[in-house]
Amino acid sequence: MSRFQEALRRFARAAMNAPGLGVLLHAMRNYVLHQSANQAGSMAFSSVLAMFPLLLLLSASAAYLGEPGEAAALADRAIGYAPQMVREALQPAVQQVLAQRSQALLTIGLLVTLWTASSGMQAVRAALNRAYGIERGLSFWRARLKVTLFTVVVGTGVVAVFSSVVVMPYVWELVLASAGSREQTVWLHHGVRYGSAYLVLVVLYALMYGWLPDIPQRLYTVLPGALVGAALWVVAAALLASTLRTAGKLALLYGSFAGVVATLVFLYISAATLIFGAEINGVLRQPPEQPPP
Repeated sequence: MSRFQEALRRFARAAMNAPGLGVLLHAMRNYVLHQSANQAGSMAFSSVLAMFPLLLLLSASAAYLGEPGEAAALADRAIGYAPQMVREALQPAVQQVLAQRSQALLTIGLLVTLWTASSGMQAVRAALNRAYGIERGLSFWRARLKVTLFTVVVGTGVVAVFSSVVVMPYVWELVLASAGSREQTVWLHHGVRYGSAYLVLVVLYALMYGWLPDIPQRLYTVLPGALVGAALWVVAAALLASTLRTAGKLALLYGSFAGVVATLVFLYISAATLIFGAEINGVLRQPPEQPPP
């Protein structure tokens, strides 16, 4: 072995043993070993299938928890963080589904809608189990009951807590009161939007990490991955929005399917950040490796 190879090997070993950098490098290695890229693709596909039934459930629960149109306002705010091409593809379909929510619920049935909406969470559960190294989890029916309860409880909580009626008017009123000029108002607006998105994602990621995997956990074991995963999502969403806006070549490649492709890419990146946060938690749960003698 040459001196260069030996020095490179020592540098890699030192990087892997560094307190913060080592966790990230081990998480990246496990992300590749666990084939998490394939899991992210499966989650993106399942998210498309579960998205609109989940909107129907949120809309139905919002009728009892908030004002009329609360689910539509929440959906518009969530889509607002996506790139423009994704927003243009999703907003018409979301508005059409929410406008026909009563007929759809009566036709499909509440239980079938709930089953379909929770299928996305089932894909998340499978990906998180792999990230934590869980080979044999709960039985099929116990797992479905678990993800269904999670979908109902967390979906209802999102509508009740993070809706525009409950939170955002008060936050925006404080922003306007502290702003002195139009430029400052725009800067504060973006800061509040992405800051609130980060906080909401940290809560949602922590809930997913704590509830969905078939392993007992505490808050301090799920919080590191939630903080990193949510930060990666905010950065990735901003970079993807900038890339799609400046490149403008996606429509030349995919034509009228450009919006669908952009939506799948956006969901894939979102799933990848969620899984990577779980990989970080999985690394922190493992005992430290003993150096070779």
